[in-house]
Amino acid sequence: MAEKLSIEEAIEALKDEDVAKRKLAIASLERVNDESIIEPLIEATKDENAQIRFKAAEILGNMGDVAVDKLIDEFAKSEGKDKRFLAFALKETEDKKVIPYFVESTDDEDFGVRKVAVKALGELQAEDELDTIAKCLDDEDWGVKLAAIQALGDLATDESIALIKEARKGEDDKDFKKSCNKAIKKAQKRQKAKDSGKAIVKVIPMSTIKEMEKTNLQKAIKEYERYVYSRQAKDAPYKRLCVIYRQTNDYDNEVRVLETAIEVFADNEKKLSYFEKRLGNLK
Repeated sequence: MAEKLSIEEAIEALKDEDVAKRKLAIASLERVNDESIIEPLIEATKDENAQIRFKAAEILGNMGDVAVDKLIDEFAKSEGKDKRFLAFALKETEDKKVIPYFVESTDDEDFGVRKVAVKALGELQAEDELDTIAKCLDDEDWGVKLAAIQALGDLATDESIALIKEARKGEDDKDFKKSCNKAIKKAQKRQKAKDSGKAIVKVIPMSTIKEMEKTNLQKAIKEYERYVYSRQAKDAPYKRLCVIYRQTNDYDNEVRVLETAIEVFADNEKKLSYFEKRLGNLK
């Protein structure tokens, strides 16, 4: 297996004519959160190789606040297919200030951009943009219409469910109706969770995140943090985050996770003792 490149070497290799060297460069930047890589990665979202474009967008999205402003600037002046992977990167930042740009992009000439835009509005819980999402139900592209159904399901409001039901009534396609039924079921489940006061957070299996640590540590941290944010009663995500934050010398985040875990497991003496002891050793 080839050794990973330094930041400087990877930035230079992203411009190499050899696709294998550009792939190595991308792999070398997967766990990096340095502002110097933002612009080279933005350029890499236009690479002729689809795998490189996707990985560059994924890394940028996982950088979050550090990259979001530069991504917005580039997205606003890009056109056509060049916007697709920038749109994906913006969606992955999960920053609500990108919502206006996605609203505008639901009218983009490129169907791929429209698809990501409407999907993002659902994931970002842009409830004030219900009309914008609903408009996409009449899009000429089938994928955009399905993304609109998914977005309405993510909003999980009485109004969004009513729109899904109306769209289901007006279509004969069986697969479309199945997508509508799935979105309604998801929305109703989310409504119940909201009514019970639970945080609405989509989590992926721990085994998947553990594997993700090997290839994309930033993404793994983000996924573990979803468990913490929703205060789920599984101790493994809290433990893994503590280990990762200790390894990266991130004292403040380790303390935050430990204090949250102590609150969550206050009634579970066995689990509680682990986190109390770890926090005590830190102070």
